[in-house]
Amino acid sequence: MPSGFQPRFGHAAAEFERYRPEYPPELFELILAAIPSGRRERAIDLGAGTGKATRALLPHFREVIAVEPDPGMAVKLKEDLPAAIVHNMTAEDFSHPRSTVDLVTVANALHWMDAPRVFSNVHSWLLPSGILAVFDRPLPKTIPCIDAITLAEMRGPWRPYRDARLGKKYVWEDQVRNAIGFELVDETKFPYVLPMSPADFVGFWRSTSYGSAYALTLSDPESYWRDLESRLAAAAGGAAIPVDLSPTLILARKI
Repeated sequence: MPSGFQPRFGHAAAEFERYRPEYPPELFELILAAIPSGRRERAIDLGAGTGKATRALLPHFREVIAVEPDPGMAVKLKEDLPAAIVHNMTAEDFSHPRSTVDLVTVANALHWMDAPRVFSNVHSWLLPSGILAVFDRPLPKTIPCIDAITLAEMRGPWRPYRDARLGKKYVWEDQVRNAIGFELVDETKFPYVLPMSPADFVGFWRSTSYGSAYALTLSDPESYWRDLESRLAAAAGGAAIPVDLSPTLILARKI
């Protein structure tokens, strides 16, 4: 793994797996619809994290390869999904034989990658007419009084720990649309609003690179998270928090 890579999530791998919601099943149904049943030999999941997308692919492909650069996340992935082939390295540096892959997915991770370099790799790996599926969801939005609390944390204690790439205007859709050697197949946003308890909503922020990094600087991080949960619960008035996690999926085919 290149020395320039900086692990950001490994220390929060358990929280990431527990509190990051799964993607809606309709998203994977649309991906699979683009791949004939007779061409589901091998899939690669780049930036796999703890395997949220990998898990959904395993029942449908003979072989699923998960590429995850963070050692802590890769260990969690191996423990939870032993059927997957896990490689602890970046998507940029992972190598694979040409024209041997039916599907490549990138789930909520392209913003961490050198997109042109990764797309070049993917084009090489894919079989003719193979599919690239990139999907992402913005930061969760909910009711204004809840959003105000998390925004204050974002602009306050979490701000020094947010990677500069997270503050840029989202351009991942254009990166996929303009990827060299691919043609656009489909672009769909999936409405996906989940009711979450204040504890689970706090858990989501615990799983972020910046929230978890800030907590590591505290002498009593659990006290901080309990206080945040109490403030969210008070703002919610005892009700579940409706959290908008609607992802957008872009499918592109190798040409």
